[in-house]
Amino acid sequence: MGFKQEFLAGKFTVYAQWSALIAMILLIVLGAVTIFSHVVFSVLSIVIGVMIIPLEIPLCLKVCPTSPRFDAFIRIFDNAWFRFGIYLAFAAIMWASLADNGGVLVIGAVFLTFACACYLVAAIRRQDRFTSSMTGGTGISTSAV
Repeated sequence: MGFKQEFLAGKFTVYAQWSALIAMILLIVLGAVTIFSHVVFSVLSIVIGVMIIPLEIPLCLKVCPTSPRFDAFIRIFDNAWFRFGIYLAFAAIMWASLADNGGVLVIGAVFLTFACACYLVAAIRRQDRFTSSMTGGTGISTSAV
């Protein structure tokens, strides 16, 4: 299934994944740009951005050899409720950058908040976790639509 069909399928985990990926890029780039003016929140921004990589890009976990114990640990993160909580915490940290006059770091907070909201909707609707085929995930089969 193509990119367009994945977005039209109504699976909120895919929307959350793409919002988180956009947030990841923004957090890393904007964190690097503002590192000298907002040291604490810039470092937090970069750390959060790097933490999103293994959470949202399944290809990263497929490339590296893993043990069954590690695979069991990673399965904890496949729960939409857990991801909602993680992204809620990440968004709260980035929204707190406003207290430090973080300015542009709030753009990352907006995308994290959207990812959080999408995972909440997916959890409430009890949707299975789907990942975009463009990021090395399973994609959405036509039977899931």
